[in-house]
This record gives sequence, structure tokens and C-alpha cells, in this order.
Amino acid sequence: MKTSSLVAAFLLVTPAAVCAADKSLLAGAGGKEWTVVKSEEAPPGTKMLFGSDGKLTVKFVIDGKPRAMTGTYTLTGDVLTLKLVHEGRERVDARTVKKLTDAVLITEDKNHKVEELHP
Repeated sequence: MKTSSLVAAFLLVTPAAVCAADKSLLAGAGGKEWTVVKSEEAPPGTKMLFGSDGKLTVKFVIDGKPRAMTGTYTLTGDVLTLKLVHEGRERVDARTVKKLTDAVLITEDKNHKVEELHP
């Protein structure tokens, strides 16, 4: 009986620990910049800076002109929610994190479009 109680307690505590580790992998201690290497939507070389405070900056180039969007992000379990403002309009995008390590971030949107980013 004690063994099953111990296993149940471990299962209840483990997801919170995993979420905390994921956010530290995503943003690091003081923020972390990721570069898009594969995407069906984002221009090549798009940079995403995830701040440890939940702030997000996205920088990209379209027609030779540098552009930027700012906003916030949250990571809850394996769901990464981005809230970005560009030219006065807010866009909310939820993505499923398929893989997150120090070297790679792979996400998938609701239409099954995959993005891969590297630091």
C-alpha cells in the first residue's frame, strides 16, 4: 500500500517539475534567442527572444525591411501560447511543443504546421 501511495505522489509532483524545466530551457535565466530554421509561415532567419519574465520579441525581415513584434508567452505543460501585437493588432497563437532541449525547439500548430528553432 505504501508503494502505491509513493508512486501516486511521484506522478502528481513530476509534471510541475517538468514544466519548470521546460520554461528554463525555453527562456534561460535571463532570456534566450531562438532562430527559425524550418517553417511554413515564418520568414527564414526569424528570431524569437523569450524573456524569463514572459515577454516575447519576434524580429524578421520582409522585402528587405526589418520588422518586429512584441508580446508575451506562456508555457503550460506542452502548450506554448504566444500573444503578439503587430501594427496595432493582437494575435494569439497556441502551439504544441513537440521537442524542447537546449539545442532545439519544435512546435506544431492546430493545422499541423511544424516549426523548428535553434538557439
